Amino acid sequence: MSADLFVGREDERSAIGALVDHACSGHGGFLIIDGPAGIGKSALLHQVREAGGPADFLSVECHLQVGQLEAYGPLIDLVWLIERNRPRRRRLLRRSSDAVKQRWPELLTLVPGVGSTLKMVAETLSGPVPGAPLIENRTAARAMADALLRSIKERHPLVISIDDVHRIDESSCSVLSYVARAVQDHPVLFVLAGRSDELAANPAARRLVEDLLSKGLARRIQLRGLPVSAIAEYAERMSADVTALELAQRTGGHPLLLRYSLARRRGLALPPGSSGLVMPHSDDARLAEQVRLMVAAQLSQLSEEDRRLLAVGAVEGRAFHSSVVAKVLDERHDRVADRLHRLASQTGLLHVLRPDAWDERLEADRYAFEHDLVQETLYLDQSERQRQDRHRRIGQIMHEHSEDYRDLTQDLALELVRHRRLGHDWLAAGRVAHFVACRLSETGASAPEVIKVAEHGLECIRRAPAGEESSQIRAQLIELLLTAGELSWRTKPEPDGTVRLEALSTEAVVAAEGSGDVNLRIRARYLHGKVLLYSRGMLAAVAPLQQAWQEALDNGDAVSILLAGCEYGRQLPKIDVEGGLAVLAHAEATGSGDEAVRRSEDPVVQRARLMVALQIGINLYDAGRLGAGLARLRATIPQVRRRPNLGLLPIGLNYLAQAEAGVGNYAESEQCLMEAVGCRDEGEPDGWHAVNLAYLGARRIQDHRDVSGLEHLRHAQAEAAVVWQANLAPLVANLYAACLMAMADIDRDHDELAGDVLRGCLEETQRTGMRRSEIVTLSLLGQWHLNHGNSQQAFQFSGRAVEHLREAGWRLAAVTAEEVLFRHAAVQRAVGDDDAAGRSVDLARSLVLDKAATLDDDLRDRFLHRVPINRSILAAAEPQQQESTHGRRQLIQEPRNVDSGRQREEG
Repeated sequence: MSADLFVGREDERSAIGALVDHACSGHGGFLIIDGPAGIGKSALLHQVREAGGPADFLSVECHLQVGQLEAYGPLIDLVWLIERNRPRRRRLLRRSSDAVKQRWPELLTLVPGVGSTLKMVAETLSGPVPGAPLIENRTAARAMADALLRSIKERHPLVISIDDVHRIDESSCSVLSYVARAVQDHPVLFVLAGRSDELAANPAARRLVEDLLSKGLARRIQLRGLPVSAIAEYAERMSADVTALELAQRTGGHPLLLRYSLARRRGLALPPGSSGLVMPHSDDARLAEQVRLMVAAQLSQLSEEDRRLLAVGAVEGRAFHSSVVAKVLDERHDRVADRLHRLASQTGLLHVLRPDAWDERLEADRYAFEHDLVQETLYLDQSERQRQDRHRRIGQIMHEHSEDYRDLTQDLALELVRHRRLGHDWLAAGRVAHFVACRLSETGASAPEVIKVAEHGLECIRRAPAGEESSQIRAQLIELLLTAGELSWRTKPEPDGTVRLEALSTEAVVAAEGSGDVNLRIRARYLHGKVLLYSRGMLAAVAPLQQAWQEALDNGDAVSILLAGCEYGRQLPKIDVEGGLAVLAHAEATGSGDEAVRRSEDPVVQRARLMVALQIGINLYDAGRLGAGLARLRATIPQVRRRPNLGLLPIGLNYLAQAEAGVGNYAESEQCLMEAVGCRDEGEPDGWHAVNLAYLGARRIQDHRDVSGLEHLRHAQAEAAVVWQANLAPLVANLYAACLMAMADIDRDHDELAGDVLRGCLEETQRTGMRRSEIVTLSLLGQWHLNHGNSQQAFQFSGRAVEHLREAGWRLAAVTAEEVLFRHAAVQRAVGDDDAAGRSVDLARSLVLDKAATLDDDLRDRFLHRVPINRSILAAAEPQQQESTHGRRQLIQEPRNVDSGRQREEG
């Protein structure tokens, strides 16, 4: 039935209207509309929607595009649709391009409070996600149901139609089962529309329908052929010279059969093999077969040339482009365009769509088939080899036109990869995926978009024949995938000790070795070291990082030196701040002096340039050069803000917040942390969000004694546990423990929990070799035992912290040496060694004064008199200020020289 000719279905329309009104009054539910293909389910829903009313209508489809099925597909489309229509100021999609529709990774960022669970859901039901553990399916479905309900609450009242429900995936069925129970008290009506003849072939969909009906959670409308009165109206409006009774006997009142039977006034010619009669209440499967035969018969009336045009269009998809068809068939475009226009106007088998930017790019008219059955029939009526060849050619054409198309959407990107994949052109599919993922990254797409395309490409390239190019693309795809997803890496080992993230980085190393590309081999090696840092700690990571750095220096390539130096220079300060600064300075100088690096649009290179600048800033701060570090960070953050898609803003703001707080600018520090916490897409756990949330909570405890800071810290601790990154989790734990101790006077349970957190953190840091965090933990444990009156135990822990700090030359990333020394002085006094306590205080004072000397007058005064630990140290050191400055500097300088060699050996 054409879209502008709708007859009958008055009873069905009334029934649906009543259900919509009932839902709008607060009594939500489910409606199931089923019937054979082409019976008019979509047309009926369109009529209900056009009638209007108090409810908003949202419509999504279940996709099965040539064998491609994704878990949660229609539900993710639904959430995206809600977000697209949300007022911009209230959208949760802060980092995503408005033009790009997401799949499951973006859903994880849409709904607060369930992201960590949904991240695990994806691994169970949507394929491998780096580092994600498995989760039991019922828990996953319940979490997704909660997410969906949260998304739709602000849009009441709603009518949500899910079309082609016979294609729905099992995971979505589980979710809808939970939603059906919860939605009865909400003004929401879910309409599930599908083909009854194909429902039996989808056990999950069949079970969902049966369960909803048996438990009274849904109503059902089964569409059959139109009644004779409606057929008579249809025939009259079509000016048909045949009686309604004869039409009813011949077509069973099936709208599509009616349309095809009367098309072009050819009477009632039926396809070969048909019985000649289709009874109105015949079996759905038989009726569906009759419709397919009629579609085939209608197509058979076309010329062979017209069928070839439409067959190529069917390979492109439900919608297709005239210029693509012409190129596949090596025909003139104007001739093909004329024939398609004629077919659309004379047969009704297809209709033209409103042009978009991609159509303009292709210089094509875009058509859609009248019904899915037409596309399916044309697609299946080709040999497998024909389909492969045509998919391959379409993929080539689309790629040629996308080279300079900078607004490429994710859907179109996946179409490019899909055609290459279905054309079994695995190498080209991987190559295109890498190209598209890089382009999306360059044009400001969100990380989940880039990850999704890279994952599709990786699946393809793994099936490509072995060779240098396939190895190169494989390593590049993993590199981009891991780099884009760094903020949300999940690295907690499985029960058997394996980490999936490590498996990916190891795969990249092996692929790079087979690529023949020295620079790629260097990048893969340092990336593997970076993963090991997150998963196992510094002891496991430092060797591959140092090896990659040395090989980059030997090779002399500026890009490799920048990238390897960025990672090695970031991590080395955890055991040697000055050594890390030297590496970073060399990497920065090399990159700045190379035109290819300066002009590179490679997102990995761009990210490394900014990361080096940020890391130099924080390492200058850690090295005691506060003024230079603060100036560098303040200058770099505006550049980072201009490239939010690189994922560096949460890191850079954290660094700047530390530096601002270090000089006493506490309001500025808190402002940075609030911005950093807000950078994360809602709901998805990531290590840096946990760190920023912990720092924010600590600021509120330390600056305002605001007990809400503990809530921030609790959430940060929970998030860090989900993600578990060896270099970040202990930072959160130490901040949490210190604040619990600071608030112990409010609740003694805080103090006991602090001890538990510190003991667990000490065990982890000793296992992973995170020496900087271990020092802080030992120092805090010393204070904790001192608070409990156990001075000897306190001395053991605090003494080990100071010894480790002395070995590192009193300079380590994220460790305030003067604070560790000041705590140790209190322990030394408690055990009766006042002289040693005085020396510790004096050394702490020297460190404070050295830092103060790097600041200008205003900041120096603020640093000395507004930072509480500095005031305490200077006040305690007053009686000892007669000692020589030379002696104090000897205490500071000598350990650096003695122990630098030892640190290099450990590396």
